Amino acid sequence: MLQEITIKNFALIGSARLVLSPGLNVLTGETGAGKSILIDAVEIALGGRASSDVIRTGTHEAIVDVVFDVMDSPDLRRLVADMGLADPDDPVLVISRQIPADGRSTCRVNGRAVSLTNLRRITELLIDIHGQHEHQSLLKPERHIDLLDAFGGEETVELRAQVSRAHRRWRETLQEIEALAGDERDRARRLDLLRFQAEEIEKAELVPGEEEELLRERSLLVSAAKRQETAATAYAHLYGTDGAGPGSAHDHIGQALKALEELAALDPEVGTVLEVVRQAAVQLDEASRDIRRYRDAVHFDQARLAEVEARLDLISSLKRKYGSTEEEILAFGRKARAEYERLTRAVELAQELDERAAREREELDRLCALLTRARRAAADRLGRAIEEALADLEMKGARLVVGLQPLDPPGPKGADRVEFLFTANPGEPPKPLSRIASGGETSRVMLALKAILAEADEVPTMIFDEIDTGVGGGAAQAVAEKLATIALSRQVVCVTHLARIASLADAHHLIVKETADGRTTTRVKTLTPEEREHEVARMLAGHPPTPITLAHAREMLEQGRAVKEKVRALRSGAGILRGPA
Repeated sequence: MLQEITIKNFALIGSARLVLSPGLNVLTGETGAGKSILIDAVEIALGGRASSDVIRTGTHEAIVDVVFDVMDSPDLRRLVADMGLADPDDPVLVISRQIPADGRSTCRVNGRAVSLTNLRRITELLIDIHGQHEHQSLLKPERHIDLLDAFGGEETVELRAQVSRAHRRWRETLQEIEALAGDERDRARRLDLLRFQAEEIEKAELVPGEEEELLRERSLLVSAAKRQETAATAYAHLYGTDGAGPGSAHDHIGQALKALEELAALDPEVGTVLEVVRQAAVQLDEASRDIRRYRDAVHFDQARLAEVEARLDLISSLKRKYGSTEEEILAFGRKARAEYERLTRAVELAQELDERAAREREELDRLCALLTRARRAAADRLGRAIEEALADLEMKGARLVVGLQPLDPPGPKGADRVEFLFTANPGEPPKPLSRIASGGETSRVMLALKAILAEADEVPTMIFDEIDTGVGGGAAQAVAEKLATIALSRQVVCVTHLARIASLADAHHLIVKETADGRTTTRVKTLTPEEREHEVARMLAGHPPTPITLAHAREMLEQGRAVKEKVRALRSGAGILRGPA
């Protein structure tokens, strides 16, 4: 719901703030007061074309801020959250448009700059503006199929979901067939390559972690002579070799131990040191034996080193081609083998896929036929309902036809092209709704459509700019009741010259143009009940209001309250707006 509009330095508006209510909001004022300026400002804030011409004379920029309550729009909240512009649980959305005198305009959502494309993706879910404007979603033929299906009710919506799933399965099978097809020579070359890759990897018989073990083994093999020599040197120093005399650690510690034993006999306190040296002698003997065994076990194996080098070269070669680890190489081999097996049975598989695609297409066609039948029934109901609404709006004889044309092949929405066709005159063939020339006709057709489709269309706010153009007499009452009907389920903002429409408003806002110090300014005011009586009286008979026109205004406002109650009763009692007959 649109909560608030704040405008600064836009056309005749120096500064204005308008707080809107749920239900029907009307904007009234004398001709030329600037009512449509507000709508123009909102349209630009929503992503419409902006130019420096809208900037108030003598100022350097125009700014329009609009605030929405999006608590009841979960899809919109998710979209904004996905764009990184808000928390999905945040119920408030603030959209700003800044138009400088020199440079490009800036769009912001919740204070963050966004592109016009993303801004329009957001705002098309927020507001429809109807009248002499381009922001009219019902004039977009691509939306007609969605509106018709939503109007059709649960059966149509469920059938469409089934069609979408069936179409996805069929398309996936067709993609498999396409991937399988191709030039025979290309497939043969591909088979040769896949066989070579799979066999090369399989013959290698890789084991995860093998390269690391081989590198460790190669290091030991390469250093065998050096390790043997070094171990022999260590052993000689520890224990002595080949009768090398008393120069080893073993001989020295033996001599020390003999001397300490003699000393301990003279001084028992040396016993502690003696015990330490004895333990050292034992540990030294053990270390000497261990190093001797290590020395004797070291052998230089040239043949094994060659085997290790060859294995590492093979692994290195495979890594360059198939992956950086043994696991990746093995995975590549499994994938190559699987694709090779699939291609070798291409003919058999192609036949299986063709048969599957045929079954899926048959099922898709069956569901599409059911959906088309449901759509035709809904189209008939929708056409009749809109023709009745058009008759109420002084367009007797006007027809709206929901055109369904076959679509082959079917798409995810079925096998139908849907477009609303319209003719204002009996005997004239209906033409696409998007080509209606008269602005007055467009406005009333839009109003009739909105009254019927209000529940099917999820856009929460609708703005009608002078929807009453060319309407008078009894049609004015019908237009007013249509607006009141829509306002039961959607917020409506309406610029109007008709007192009958104003009398049904839930909130009444007056647009006033004033001149002071040689400068013209437009301002906005929300009317109190007493002020509202005076404004309705002015709309009925002009200024100044007389006791008679004021009485007439009060009577009309009272009638407006009764009409709203009648509309509510009709709406809640009969389910007349949508759904199966």
